Amino acid sequence: MEHNIIEEKRNKLNLDIRGLLTVIDLIDGNKKEYEDYITDSLNEIEFLDQQIKLVNEAKERLISVFKD
Repeated sequence: MEHNIIEEKRNKLNLDIRGLLTVIDLIDGNKKEYEDYITDSLNEIEFLDQQIKLVNEAKERLISVFKD
């Protein structure tokens, strides 16, 4: 049961981050495809690396929007 809860939270985190990136797409006009999380496809380190990559992408794109 705990495994299912963890996977639900992983999916939610990934969807929320990709949702944020979609909003940034609307702001800067640079639509991109983002890595989806596939349930049970990554170990904890790989999952965290994937999410960190997405968050860093969001940060860099927002910095770029406000620099211009």
